[in-house]
Amino acid sequence: MKRYDLSKIMKKAWALFTNARAKYPTFADALRKSWSMAKFEVKVAEERQAIEAETKAREAKIREENEQAAISSVLLRAQIEADRIRREAEAKAERMKGEIAARKEGISYNEYQNRISRAMGYGCGSYCGD
Repeated sequence: MKRYDLSKIMKKAWALFTNARAKYPTFADALRKSWSMAKFEVKVAEERQAIEAETKAREAKIREENEQAAISSVLLRAQIEADRIRREAEAKAERMKGEIAARKEGISYNEYQNRISRAMGYGCGSYCGD
């Protein structure tokens, strides 16, 4: 059950009765208006609390989404870096295989690359432009 400040309601009714005689000719009218104002104030306070709770919940949800986005961003950057390192390692391994194959044939790595390039139909790797 809601609690009202009866003293405040009575003071407000008396102030309405004495200061606004034209609008509230009897004390009962002023008291009715004072009670309706008190009930309205309680209703507004409850709605304000509900809105504040909703706002806090919304802010918490947004904060949680931002934290999750930050975590995802860190994980994505780590995945991209790991992929880059893997590609570099694969390229290095491929070059080492080429160098080993060139050593077996007794030629330099550049000559080995040129032979592969010619065998694939690309020529000797000298670009002449368009």
